This record gives sequence, C-alpha cells and structure tokens, in this order.
Amino acid sequence: MARCAELPNSTRVLDIGCGSAAIGRALQARGMQDLFAIEIDAQARANAAGVYKSIGTSLDEFQGQQFDLILILDVLEHLTDPYAFLGRACELLAPQGRLLISVPNIAHWSTRFLLLAGRFDYTERGILDRTHFQFFTRRRVREMIASQPSLNLLRLDASISPAEFALPRWVWDNPLFRACSRLRSALAQWFPGIGAFQHLVEARKS
Repeated sequence: MARCAELPNSTRVLDIGCGSAAIGRALQARGMQDLFAIEIDAQARANAAGVYKSIGTSLDEFQGQQFDLILILDVLEHLTDPYAFLGRACELLAPQGRLLISVPNIAHWSTRFLLLAGRFDYTERGILDRTHFQFFTRRRVREMIASQPSLNLLRLDASISPAEFALPRWVWDNPLFRACSRLRSALAQWFPGIGAFQHLVEARKS
C-alpha cells in the first residue's frame, strides 16, 4: 500500500484476484475511484461489487484497455503458466505503468527445515497451500520479470509471515511482539533468500 500511496488519485487500477476487495477498499479510502478487478470466485465478486467499477473473470474481458497500475498479489502461484499470464497482463499495462506482484518464497527457512526433516506437507494456507501449482525463489522471480522485455524491475522487496492472523490478540498486540516483528522484518531484508515469507515486486513498463 505504501507504493500505491505515491500514485495520483486519477490512477487507473486493475486488481487481479481481488478476493475480499481489501486492497480496493484501501485504495478507495485514499481517493482512487478508477478501480477495476478480475476475480473467478462468484461470491467474492458479489462482495466486491460496490468497490470496483467493473469485475471480470479473465484478462480477455479487458483486452484493448490500459491501466496505470496492475496488482497481481498472491495470484501467480495458483497458475499453471505464470510466465504466460504475466505476459498477457503486461499487454494491459500503460507505458510507464506500474506492476506490483507478491509471491510466496519456497526457500523460506520454515520450508527448508521441513525438507531437512524429510517433509513437504501441503496445508490449507501459507507457502505450501495445497492450491499452489508454482513455487518461487528470489532468483526465479527475477527470471520471470526478465522474461518480459517491456518490464523494468524497480524494486524486489521481502515481507514476513503475518503471524498475528494465526495468534490470539494478546500475543501480538504488545510492544515486545512489535519489536520482534521489526527484527524479523530487518532480517528478511538482509537475508531475503531465507528470511522472506513473500517476495514483493515493483516493476514498470518501459
């Protein structure tokens, strides 16, 4: 959201895989109104109807249009061919338009420990979500962006696991936990290959 805050309110946004529309509502609260989305889940589309001007189910419905900002957050890992999908999304990006991507880091220390123990167990959510078809390391993320000649990588960042979603409020809503989170964030920045829970990409179309 910090990267989105730098953009003018007139920015034309396509939120691919909008889900609960949390990002759309946050952008709307910042004054952005030219919001569009893609979402395959019918219930999610119904819940997001008041946030976006139009919600499609595929990229095909937006062919011929251009957007200043395209969000592909927690989407590419669910696809069988993320490179091809990214290429098609880039066709909708206006010249000098921004692209924000997030993907889970399969090389995170937690999955490395599981592999050391001889385990690779799928879960309901997280890095080993059972609906993930693709797995990304930092190197593969760079290769994927480099595969699109029109894209320039501006920033490759790292995020930590959102532990507060899995823990009781009394555990995370205190100064000690916040201090630990700041330390974890710093370690993820210093050692993203092993410390990043997600890889965060900002790219621009040349």
